[in-house]
Amino acid sequence: MSKKHTKASGKYGWADLKYLDKRRFPYSVRIQVPHDLQAIIEKRELKGSVGSDPVLGLQKYYALVTKFQTIIREARNRTVASVEDANLASMTLSQDDIDFACYAHFRRMVKNMRGKVAHPIGDAPALRLNRIEGYRMMIENHIDLIDLDAWPTMEAQALWLCDEHGWVLDTQCEIFEYLCRTMLRARLQSFRDELRLLEGNMSRNADADALFGTEPPAARPKVRCLGDLIDEFNSAREDRWTPSTRKNYIVITRVLEEICGRNTPVDIINREFCWNVRTQLMQLPKNYQKLSSTKGRSIGDAIGIAAALNLPLISPATAKGHLNKFGAIIRFGRDAGWITGNPMASVEIYDPVHPAEKRDPFSIEQLTSIFSTDPWKGLPVKPSALRPSRYWVPLIALYSGARLTDICGQRLDEMIEEDGIPIFNFVHRPDVRRIKGGQSRKVPVHPALIELGFWEYVEAAKRSGQLNLFSDCKPDKLLKWGDATSKWFARKIRNIGIEGRNLALHSLRHSFEDALRRADIHDTPIGNAITGRSSYGVSKNYGSRYPVRQLHRAIMKVKYPGFVFNSSQLIES
Repeated sequence: MSKKHTKASGKYGWADLKYLDKRRFPYSVRIQVPHDLQAIIEKRELKGSVGSDPVLGLQKYYALVTKFQTIIREARNRTVASVEDANLASMTLSQDDIDFACYAHFRRMVKNMRGKVAHPIGDAPALRLNRIEGYRMMIENHIDLIDLDAWPTMEAQALWLCDEHGWVLDTQCEIFEYLCRTMLRARLQSFRDELRLLEGNMSRNADADALFGTEPPAARPKVRCLGDLIDEFNSAREDRWTPSTRKNYIVITRVLEEICGRNTPVDIINREFCWNVRTQLMQLPKNYQKLSSTKGRSIGDAIGIAAALNLPLISPATAKGHLNKFGAIIRFGRDAGWITGNPMASVEIYDPVHPAEKRDPFSIEQLTSIFSTDPWKGLPVKPSALRPSRYWVPLIALYSGARLTDICGQRLDEMIEEDGIPIFNFVHRPDVRRIKGGQSRKVPVHPALIELGFWEYVEAAKRSGQLNLFSDCKPDKLLKWGDATSKWFARKIRNIGIEGRNLALHSLRHSFEDALRRADIHDTPIGNAITGRSSYGVSKNYGSRYPVRQLHRAIMKVKYPGFVFNSSQLIES
């Protein structure tokens, strides 16, 4: 291979590709066909050229690998389909099952061996001395087989035992190999036992194989594996998860199962193991489940493709979220007594962007620019309008600090009055509209919304007989409401030319938080009661919620000095 090609190999990420044959140029993809599938595929090797262009060649490499792996996988599926029970037996049979079956086989061999001639090269006279010599030779022969790891010599006997028990096992699977090895041990011990009897040694054999003593083998203590831990954790927690949380846990579960393996014993989980999971998370490509180059691929393949194509990776904040979920699984295992110590200690991901810097609030000038455009130029919309949420949702977010799902998933029977005060009764309904934190709350309608005619809108909507506050808002499959309204608002501020970090409809909640700061009630218990944030300390769990009148007095302090709505309708000073 020339220096030119070697240099291109490193530059374009070809250096560590598993199936790339670089012995001659142009390079080619070569994948060996498993021996048991060669008769089905009718080839011993799958091979294809990637061409001479380094950029297109890399794309062709992944296309060929996918094609060849699909051929092998489909051939494997056809094989398994022909013996449908094979995989089931391989998955359900344990080493304990094999041990008990081989012990019964051993006892039968011992019984049937009495008075018989055993000789590796044929029959000999049934004299005791000849039989002793024959068993010695058989013992040496089987020790040689074990030393040479020649367990396949027991395949015929193992298949006979499988037939006896009704097992259908793939002869290439690990449990079948264990069966052959255990039967080889059983035969060796039966020969040794018979030899001791022929030599007149009736004492207990302290050197006998522990599996083939006078009593059946005891069942092994269950080895808890990573897959068991994941299943236990999911079973204990998933009833409390939102669809969004359940989706997020799929990523860390895939990383653990595909990179670490479900059969990994939990007793080897230590800090090094956890740090390796952290490293893998930070190498995940951004939107890997949507990109054409990584969609449908395994986690390992997606990471490899991202490195080869220099794809952007997930942000530290996203990786940190996945790592926190992994930490929750580890702590669950620790609390259940499966894991000792705290292997997640100091295993963290540093996010260089402070939470306060991730999204900007809107400035007063920006708010004025936004609300001086359509649909706010005209009169307040009625429930019969085509998309009433576009008019009211941004205003409600600005004057209540409520989240998008809270507002867009609101029902009309949750718009109530207490002590003559109009209220948003944000009710946590797990199967329809989930409130973050799972806690319902009441938020008085701000006087600015009343002045704009919002409560008249509510009363008209109730008279119309509709169920929801905004008929044009629907939930997605994760029970998040208002996605269409949010995207429309994002397009609007982009078209107006308003700039800032991650500006979106949620930025109005940040503007509300700034208004709470101006009123000196930000991050106070009553401020958090309005916004739905957690208040720290034991006292939050005691006593009743704030009276509506007290909440009303607090929200009346929320103001936007200098904000001009629709050039004339609402001016705050």
